[in-house]
Amino acid sequence: MTKPFHRTIGIVGGGQLGKMLIEAAHGWNVPFAVLDPAADAPASFYTEKFIQGSLTDKKKILELAEISDILTFEIEHIDVQTLIELKNNGKKVIPDPDILKIIQDKGLQKMHYIDNELPTSKFLLAENARNAIDLLSDFTGEKIVVKSRKGGYDGKGVAICNRKDLISGSEAFPFDEPCVLEEFIKEAIELSVIVARDHHGNVMTFPVAEMVFDPAINLVDYLFAPAKVNDKAANEAIRISMEAISAMDGVGLFAVELFLDGNDELYINEIAPRPHNSGHHTIEAAYCSQYEQLLRILMGLPLGSGKLITPAVMVNIIGPDDVNGTYDLEGIEAFLNEEGAYLHMYNKSQTKPGRKMGHFTVIGKTVDDAIEKAQKLRKVIRIVPST
Repeated sequence: MTKPFHRTIGIVGGGQLGKMLIEAAHGWNVPFAVLDPAADAPASFYTEKFIQGSLTDKKKILELAEISDILTFEIEHIDVQTLIELKNNGKKVIPDPDILKIIQDKGLQKMHYIDNELPTSKFLLAENARNAIDLLSDFTGEKIVVKSRKGGYDGKGVAICNRKDLISGSEAFPFDEPCVLEEFIKEAIELSVIVARDHHGNVMTFPVAEMVFDPAINLVDYLFAPAKVNDKAANEAIRISMEAISAMDGVGLFAVELFLDGNDELYINEIAPRPHNSGHHTIEAAYCSQYEQLLRILMGLPLGSGKLITPAVMVNIIGPDDVNGTYDLEGIEAFLNEEGAYLHMYNKSQTKPGRKMGHFTVIGKTVDDAIEKAQKLRKVIRIVPST
């Protein structure tokens, strides 16, 4: 292969994932083009060519394709049909947009798992709220998970409800649109496996990460890797995740989220066909980060090692409830005095409650050591109103 770094990568979406993908390529001088609706999108300041426009605007996506040798995306809610047309006309699009078409619909995702004999929680598909309430009697648990089939992101479009309250009408049904009803798995440990698969079918994974969620906003609060699960469970999570991506014939980088119940049974929750929040720690903690791994796949280069150099914790920096608009970051000096702590801010000009504004990673000799330092630092650094 000659001049692999001279091909322009076009990214549909210019958020923090696009920003960090471009940052990972700085050492290789890879040119990028980015499409995003916001003029001040995080990735817009890092790319050679920026197109402002909707991610569902066919003309804008075609404009991006015209100046790009390879296309990828950093968010699911985009015009997938145009990407399919581009692929059919010979444009390289990674991951395959036909996979994205499945991922965009949580109902199709669940059916994919069943069709390929992959473990997933019990579910039923409903057309609207009335239909969903009629189906609730098919479940037995106290709680039920309701997911909008399309459009959910970062905790939105997902609700955990009391099943009997929905049936009685004392609790309003959260969505009046096509949705997925899922069995609620009690006391589940939530795991993530980042899977990389190239066009030759070579597959590698990063070690299993364990996620701790903020129940109020249904977002990852923090995660640590390696996960505190036994070897059997970790190996099985990796096996299932690799099988799930191979069943899609997926080329690219994928995050497979799983539940581990009290009986050590694993269930696939969802798949994201892109770099993922649960892989941010790999920037400092792995030999090859999730972002470099995706770059290698996009440019047809060999996969890198996903082995961890050190245990790590990643903590999301989330917009607090009482701050809207412009903001400052408090506690930077104290944070930077901590050995093994790494700050990543996403260059977002405005904060709002529940918005991901950045993250930090802490490495340590052990997972427990890293968790202890991370819990101390999360009290140090915080978003405050700008002065």
